[in-house]
Amino acid sequence: MTLPRDDDDLDLPCHAWDDGSASVTPDQLKAVIVDDDEMMRRLVRSALKSFGLTQIHAAENGADGLELARREMPDIIIADYHMPEMHGLELVKGVRENEALDRTVIIMLSAADEHEVIEGARQLGADTFMVKPFERPALKQLIDTLYHRFNCAKIAWSA
Repeated sequence: MTLPRDDDDLDLPCHAWDDGSASVTPDQLKAVIVDDDEMMRRLVRSALKSFGLTQIHAAENGADGLELARREMPDIIIADYHMPEMHGLELVKGVRENEALDRTVIIMLSAADEHEVIEGARQLGADTFMVKPFERPALKQLIDTLYHRFNCAKIAWSA
């Protein structure tokens, strides 16, 4: 299950000044993975690498993830909901309070498919929510759509 910030958000056009020609390559994107499960961090990293991303950083808890996001200024954050020290919702809130990170795409992951969890993530500023396990094509499509929506640039995927 995925849930955008607003049901219509993904269909809105970019800013009027954008001619739609801007593009970036995956290796220009910076991603931060935040998950206390090492295997999940590896799976997400592997998926991102298969999409062509090379600038991938990871943290094992929300507090370290927020610090990493502030330092690295990522284009994409993929974070677990349940984590020690600082859970995913606190991470989302901390990221959204930082103006420099306002165009960062935030994808929340959780094994729980609970309405309260999804709605809480949405209200605090998560762009979408994916239930684990996720499928790589779905993750790639979400990254592509959300990045374009918030940065008015298309990702020039190689494959």
